[in-house]
Amino acid sequence: MITVTGPSYLDVLMRVPHLAGEGEKVRGNVVRESPGGGAMNTAAWLAAEGATVRLVTPRASDSEGLMLKDACDAVGLHVHWVMCDRTARALVLVPHGGERTIYTGHSAPPSDAEIVAAVGDAPGITWSSWRDADLRAAAAANGTLRATDARAIADDAGAGHRWDLYIGSAAENPGGVGDDMLEATGARWCVLTEGANGGRAWDAEHGWRRYDPVPVGEVVDTCGAGDSFNAGVLMGIAAGDDIITACARGAAVAAQCLAHVGSFPHVAAPHQHPV
Repeated sequence: MITVTGPSYLDVLMRVPHLAGEGEKVRGNVVRESPGGGAMNTAAWLAAEGATVRLVTPRASDSEGLMLKDACDAVGLHVHWVMCDRTARALVLVPHGGERTIYTGHSAPPSDAEIVAAVGDAPGITWSSWRDADLRAAAAANGTLRATDARAIADDAGAGHRWDLYIGSAAENPGGVGDDMLEATGARWCVLTEGANGGRAWDAEHGWRRYDPVPVGEVVDTCGAGDSFNAGVLMGIAAGDDIITACARGAAVAAQCLAHVGSFPHVAAPHQHPV
């Protein structure tokens, strides 16, 4: 069993000529509205790849929340919904020739206690993507293998929380990750992706080693690539792969995501429009 917990969003993807400066008004085109958020994307790819997975995430009984539910039902994803007053939205701005910028908004999310109670005594791997260090740790406390985003390493080391696996982007960890920080969290593995160049993986026995990317014929959409990579790595770890083999599995799943529109697998997201 792989349990995934974290916030989910209704993503609004907008193409813009450039990011607005202070006080500037920029006209863009809304490309699509679709389910999103790292937790939901990762869980959906796990389900699509045949893993036994459960997602614990908030949503409301509004139209946005119903869109998220329909999308999860379409990929056969089992979800324990923690109800809140309003489904969160994320505005994803993609300028011409630039990296996407994401703004997220929340409205009175569920309490920490509600999330932790919903996760319960989850056996197996628990992936927790909550940003608050204490909530992230508490939501994964009962997992037999605890995994989270590599951006959390400094916070977790400082708070004394123990984690087994970190996965993240090298671009989002520009200072790198030191062995001392990993040892402070009790980590067994750490993976830092480098896009089309593959990436690096760490374990206590071998230190840092490189893994190769999987070729993609045409990159259609980068949304969800990192989340789908996470799903592949988690499946590899669950299957008993060594970390380099698990990264190869992650790269293969990410290649599938890059080759189609949207961050969800195989099915068109609600209200999706051509790019």
